Amino acid sequence: MKTKLLLLLVITVIVPFASKGYDSTRHQLTDDVRARIQWGEDSYLDLNFYIQFWNVVSLDYAGLDVAPRYDMFIRRGRLGVSGRWHQKLFYQMSFAYDGVGKDSFSQSAGIPNQEDNTTFFPRDLLVSYAWHPLFHVTMGYFRPKVGKESIYSSSFCISQEKSWASFQPRIHMVGRGIGRETGVNVGGLWLGKKRGLLYDLGFFDTNHPLIVGENSLWSPLMTGRLVAYLGDPEYNEYPMAYVQSGFGKRKGLSLGINGSYQVRTEMFTQNTFAGVDAQLNYQRLDLILEYNLLHRNTSSFARTEDAFFTFKTALNFVQSDNTIIQPCLMFSSVRAHKTGTEGKNDITGAVSQHVWGGGVNWLINKDRFKLGLHYYRGSRLTFPEKPIYSYVNGSLQFMM
Repeated sequence: MKTKLLLLLVITVIVPFASKGYDSTRHQLTDDVRARIQWGEDSYLDLNFYIQFWNVVSLDYAGLDVAPRYDMFIRRGRLGVSGRWHQKLFYQMSFAYDGVGKDSFSQSAGIPNQEDNTTFFPRDLLVSYAWHPLFHVTMGYFRPKVGKESIYSSSFCISQEKSWASFQPRIHMVGRGIGRETGVNVGGLWLGKKRGLLYDLGFFDTNHPLIVGENSLWSPLMTGRLVAYLGDPEYNEYPMAYVQSGFGKRKGLSLGINGSYQVRTEMFTQNTFAGVDAQLNYQRLDLILEYNLLHRNTSSFARTEDAFFTFKTALNFVQSDNTIIQPCLMFSSVRAHKTGTEGKNDITGAVSQHVWGGGVNWLINKDRFKLGLHYYRGSRLTFPEKPIYSYVNGSLQFMM
């Protein structure tokens, strides 16, 4: 049964491309290709479309005795616009449609929707003004810039799925799995010769019931991030989007430190995030490490601490037609504070678990058009009798 499902998966992913005979002289899109409306010399509007199409063969189910099954669904979808009003003013508006067509039994880590989703909801709504390379002000509804996995888009990951360091820290800080909140961020980028610094300071007005309860107390969320670059920088200008791979070209190391702080709401007396991360891109090698501690104090003076660890690595083999074959590996773990329920922190909702993932990506146009085939195996300690889950996933990702 498993062999037939795996064969079906491979056929589903490969046949639509192989049967047409791929023409390597025609697929070399560049990073500058956009669906763009030009308003003037420095003003334009980009139409943005993004889809992650997954083909999941679920093999083992944590907590359930269910036969293997196959499911096709849209893991992530985005639609929106972005652009510049003039050289200093950047804007972005995007909406999401995630989990469309998802089987409720599909094993796919991090899915916020337990089954087929029909909700179309706002994802990023922001305006950013650049007074100076060292002083950019961003206002709107967006991710607080804390934690590498949290702020990096799923579309620019070297792994097929994001690690646990993305999902739970977002809920811990703002209460939403998508990690967005209304606020203001000040940031800037300084670049010297083979070195640089990137900083961000944020002030957010949280309103989710998991954070503020019935909203009778007001307390802002304050965030900060500082990144040092050694060798080649990740970016030549202050970034609004972040990329994990160096695509075989960058020779540099990024070292980051992150933190957030919020005091006294109906749900806690203190809520903090502290983390460190590193990203090494050296020729073929991509390497990412991240470690986070999530602290929360409650009105009963109970103090909890959840720990998150992420390791990712990939190799980039650039082909003669400039496509990239990218084998990659990911490990992610959560150590949730024990508060009564087996393997779970009842105060924060964090669950003790780990996951291994490995496979290969074919980057036809870097992250903007790529195929992937990966295997995931994880364990959730909230199911002591049957903690293991595993699945194979073939995917297509397209952005414009």
